[in-house]
Amino acid sequence: MSLNFIPAQQAGKIARGPRLTNSKGWCPVNQVTFESTLLPGVHVIGDSSIAGKMPKSGFSANSQGKVAAASIVSLFDGTEPIEPSYSNTCYSLVTPSHGISVAKVYKISDSTIVGIKGSGGLSPKAENADVRWKEAEYAQGWYDAITQDMFG
Repeated sequence: MSLNFIPAQQAGKIARGPRLTNSKGWCPVNQVTFESTLLPGVHVIGDSSIAGKMPKSGFSANSQGKVAAASIVSLFDGTEPIEPSYSNTCYSLVTPSHGISVAKVYKISDSTIVGIKGSGGLSPKAENADVRWKEAEYAQGWYDAITQDMFG
C-alpha cells in the first residue's frame, strides 16, 4: 500500500507576495477578463486564479490565457471585452495502453464560470480494452496539439 500526500493547495509565492490572494490563498479575478479584483491592472490565470467551476489544469490555464490576452487587447483598444467561452480537455495515461479523459465547455453565468450542461464528457468507468487503447492514442494527439499551441 502506498500513501500519496498532497499538501494544502494555494496560489504560488509570486501571487502571494504582491497581495493578489484572498484569505484562502487564491487569487480572485473578474471571470470575464481574469483581471485581479484585488490589484487592478494585473491578470491572473491558471491554478492561482479563482476560475469558477473550471478545473485547475494546464489546458484550462491555456484557455484562460487566451481570454485574458483578448481582454487586455480590448483594454488597449478602449472596447468592452466580449463574453468568452472556455474549454478544458485532459487525457491521462493509466498505463501506456490505458487512457482516460475529461472534457467540458464553460461559459459565464451570473458573473462566474460554469460548465455548459451536456458539453464534453468523462471516460466511462467500465470500458473495454479497445476503448482504453484508443484513448491512449488520443492522449498522444492531445499532448502534441496542446504543446504546439502553447510553444509553437
